[in-house]
Amino acid sequence: MSLAELWSRGLALAVDAVRVNTVALEVRQDVSLWHKQRRLGMGAVIAAGNVFLRLSRSHIRMFPSTKSWRDWELSTFALLHPGHTAETRGARAVALEALPGERLDLLLAQGRLTTPMVEAAARELHRAHGLTPPHASHPWSHGDAHLKNVLYDEAGQRAWLIDFETEHDAHLNSDERHADDLFVFLLDLRGCSTREQARSFAMAFLRAYSEPCVLKALQARLRPPRGLERALWKSRSHHLPDAQLIEWLEHLRHELTLLS
Repeated sequence: MSLAELWSRGLALAVDAVRVNTVALEVRQDVSLWHKQRRLGMGAVIAAGNVFLRLSRSHIRMFPSTKSWRDWELSTFALLHPGHTAETRGARAVALEALPGERLDLLLAQGRLTTPMVEAAARELHRAHGLTPPHASHPWSHGDAHLKNVLYDEAGQRAWLIDFETEHDAHLNSDERHADDLFVFLLDLRGCSTREQARSFAMAFLRAYSEPCVLKALQARLRPPRGLERALWKSRSHHLPDAQLIEWLEHLRHELTLLS
C-alpha cells in the first residue's frame, strides 16, 4: 500500500471515528426517547470532515451549525414519522421518540436478516423519497442510508429510517440524491455480508425500490472510484479489498441492466 493510500485510508477512518453527538435513552411517562446532543467544540471538527467529504466526492455534508443540524433532525423526523414525539431540548439537543425495531446491521451480524426485511427497507426509502420537506424545492433524501440507520420492526413488518445528521449537496438533482442513498446502502451491505448474501439481498432491494429514473442514476455511479473517492468507498464498504469492490460494482451494473 502506497503512502498516499495509507494517508487516505487513515483520513477516512478518522472521519468515521468522529462522534459529533452524544446519545442517551430516557423514559418519560412510558415513552422512550433518544436524547441527542451536539458535543461542544464540534464545529471545527465537522468543517474539517466536510473538506474530506467534498474532496472525496461524497455528495453529502454534515452540519457545522448546531441549530441547522437540530432543525434538520427535527423536521425530518416529523416528516417521516408523523405522530411520534420530536422535541427541542435547549440549544444543542433534541429528543426523538424511540421507534420500534432492530438495526439491520445487527440483524445481519446475528444471521437474522431476511429478504423481506431488505425489501421493507427499500420500500421505506422509496416512500420517504416521495416526501418533500416544508419550504423545500426538492424531495427528501437521507444522505447516510447505511444499515445502521434502518430499523426493522417484526411486529409491524415495516422499516424505519433514523439518524438525520447529513444532507446532500445542493447541486444534485432528486434522482442523484436518491441514487446515492441506495448506493450507500449497497456498499455497506456488501462490506457486512458474504458475496452470495449481498447478491441475493441486493437484487431483492433493487426490485423492491423499483424507480426506473433513480436506478438509472445509480447505474451511472457504478464506475471505479478515483483518488480520495476510493478511500471513502472503501470506508463505506468496511474496507473491502479492491478486487471485490470492483467485482461488486460490475455485478450491480449487470443487475441494473436486467431491471431496466
